[in-house]
Amino acid sequence: MRYIKIVFGGLLILFILLTLIGLLMPSSVTVFRSVEINAPADTIHYYTNNIAHWKYWINGADTAYFKQLTSSATDKDSKILLGSFTITIISVDTKHITTFWEGSSGGKQLNNLELRDNSNGNTVINWSFQQKLKWYPWERLSAMLHDKVFGPSMEVSLVKLKSVCEGTLNSD
Repeated sequence: MRYIKIVFGGLLILFILLTLIGLLMPSSVTVFRSVEINAPADTIHYYTNNIAHWKYWINGADTAYFKQLTSSATDKDSKILLGSFTITIISVDTKHITTFWEGSSGGKQLNNLELRDNSNGNTVINWSFQQKLKWYPWERLSAMLHDKVFGPSMEVSLVKLKSVCEGTLNSD
């Protein structure tokens, strides 16, 4: 009985310690990637601001289940089902799109795609995912891995977008 109390007390102290360490960490995590594409923003806009066209460049989207849930895929409040995510457009204009991704497991993320023209005629794409975290110690501590999990997939997607947009430009 004495050992059970010691083990229980140790686990309780460990949980409290991990919770306190987790509370010192930020309450949200952002994964950010950027790429420069040798194409005008109008060409890129075709692929980025129509969520139905994301299947051409988002990593894994070409083989994932895809269903358009609203009549439009380009307007505010448009929705698609992509794999296990329901994606909703929050705001959209010619240079920016903000979407909300909700996973079947309940995970929620804010996705921002911004197109910026630079001085040499190319377009810079800034892409970020932001996720708000609960106070749970395992969620806060696992947030340190978000960049390692989402970053490589975002990089592959941006390389694919660059290839698609520059290929579209060259095939005209």
